[in-house]
Amino acid sequence: MKLKQFTFSFLTCSATVVFGTNIAQAVTLTPIIQGISNPRGISFGPDGTLYVSEPGVGGNGNCQPSPSTLFQPICAGNTSSYRTVSPTGQQGSIFNNFQSLAEQPSGNQGAGLQDLQFDALGNAYVLTGFAGYPGNRDLELNTLGNNYPIPPGQITTFPPSPPEEVLNTPDLAKLFKADLNTGELTEIFDFGRYEIVNNPDGGDVVTNPYDLTISGDTAYVVDAGGNTSYSIKLDGSSVEALAIPDNIVSSTVLPPLPPGVEIPPGLVDFLPPEEPGQPPRIAIQSVPTGNTIGPDGALYIGEYTGFPYLEGAARIFRIGENGVPEVFAEGFTHITDLTFDQNGNLLVLQFSDEPQPLDDIRFLPGSLIQLAPDGTRTTLVAAGEGLESSAGITIGPNNEIYVTRRGVGPELGSVVRVDLEPAATVPEPSSTVGLLAFSVLGGGFLLKRQGKRSKDDSKN
Repeated sequence: MKLKQFTFSFLTCSATVVFGTNIAQAVTLTPIIQGISNPRGISFGPDGTLYVSEPGVGGNGNCQPSPSTLFQPICAGNTSSYRTVSPTGQQGSIFNNFQSLAEQPSGNQGAGLQDLQFDALGNAYVLTGFAGYPGNRDLELNTLGNNYPIPPGQITTFPPSPPEEVLNTPDLAKLFKADLNTGELTEIFDFGRYEIVNNPDGGDVVTNPYDLTISGDTAYVVDAGGNTSYSIKLDGSSVEALAIPDNIVSSTVLPPLPPGVEIPPGLVDFLPPEEPGQPPRIAIQSVPTGNTIGPDGALYIGEYTGFPYLEGAARIFRIGENGVPEVFAEGFTHITDLTFDQNGNLLVLQFSDEPQPLDDIRFLPGSLIQLAPDGTRTTLVAAGEGLESSAGITIGPNNEIYVTRRGVGPELGSVVRVDLEPAATVPEPSSTVGLLAFSVLGGGFLLKRQGKRSKDDSKN
């Protein structure tokens, strides 16, 4: 049994990007907006307005145990919104008092309004999260869930709620078309319903839609709870769901537990050893948390990874025309988002550079890494330089980098602009494999500049 969690690519010839890291020049983080609760996705509208997702801090409504919080209850309220910053710097908010879930009484690890992106025509689309068994969302899905199986271990650790205790948050775990002037939302897709009926990865029945990108007439969403990548037509006419594979590693990586503490049932999926006499293996869940379309037209997906939250275990997948996810780059730690800049560099945001602790995750040492088209890997913002527990990234109209940092906690979060001083970088010897790997992509990667360079078509 597999518990889906979120705490908080392939190359032709199957080459994988593995390389050393350069340290970038001096960096300045310029604050844009502060005081945001559990900030997540970030984007620019066609008029240059900055939109920041504020999932909120939940409230005093009904609660459910969540695998996102290692089964600590998250409770419902109406505290989510989108924060805005106009091109002149004026701050505001829209969709105020939207449905929200979070730990109580801390208000940490909110789920609510997760992301907002635009298509090439300037239409806005809203993604909402959830982080739990979708049958607990509302009475309709609670009734639907009675008709579909739930793994026995899930019933033990985070069971369905009785009908009188559902969260009453029917707008969560959905994709909407949004009218930013009137506040009207038109539903396109219900991830909760789809997870109950189809359960794409075959594990626990959990959903937490986390990141949205749009290209042409299609929305691409990664579900961190369901370990699934979705491709959804913006008119709702079709959907494709693709499970993201686990990472199989030796069980020797499991951290020691304090005396008397046991791993909750089902938290770790043990597998037989690869060969007799070797230790058993474990399957680490992907927990996909970021997706973007590359200059080559392929979909790139970054993963956070599930328990035991190892350092260096996160991968980036590339999904090309054949629809098969293959590892494009690896050796990352707790990726929360990724995007391409206007020069074709892949920017990878790490929530933390260290193994995630099981208690306070508000101020972990995050970082920002750049993968250049030639394969060079450069750390733009190193751990300890101000990107604590960062959760979202976007590219501004002038190719500037914007990041949401301190993505856990009430009013702790902010958006910063990453200002870099130019400096030459030299690939380390170990980057040779990376250079070769990127060259395998050929002209399609380096020359197809008409492809999407960032997380929405408005930035082309």
